[in-house]
Amino acid sequence: MERISVSENAIFWLQNEAIIFCKLTNLDSSLKLDYKTAQSYIDAIVLLTKGSPMPLVVDLRDMKGTFTISAAQLLSKTFASTSLITCEAYVVNSLSIKLLVHSYKRLFGNDIPYTITHNMLLAREFCVNKSIIQ
Repeated sequence: MERISVSENAIFWLQNEAIIFCKLTNLDSSLKLDYKTAQSYIDAIVLLTKGSPMPLVVDLRDMKGTFTISAAQLLSKTFASTSLITCEAYVVNSLSIKLLVHSYKRLFGNDIPYTITHNMLLAREFCVNKSIIQ
């Protein structure tokens, strides 16, 4: 299983050649995801997918902080325009991060199906079910 460390706070990997996983960790609530880092996340996803559309599971359970508007726009527009991501599942364990994801999806949303859950298994099931339907 190939793992790509984008920074000390982000690891991406492909599981079963079918789902991209991303584990983000940051306990400093004053930090923001910036445009440059968001671009490096996209580069990692492109490398792992090799151009094939796949579901994405983002584990935000060890996450605090927020993102810049330019980073959010970049992620949303890239995912919508390139068809790299077929669905998104966000795993959270705090209300603040759940609200952050809801805000991101409301403000910068696209037509990509998504779910927010507290359980990794439910996130995987969502992705598998969406992959079967599509």
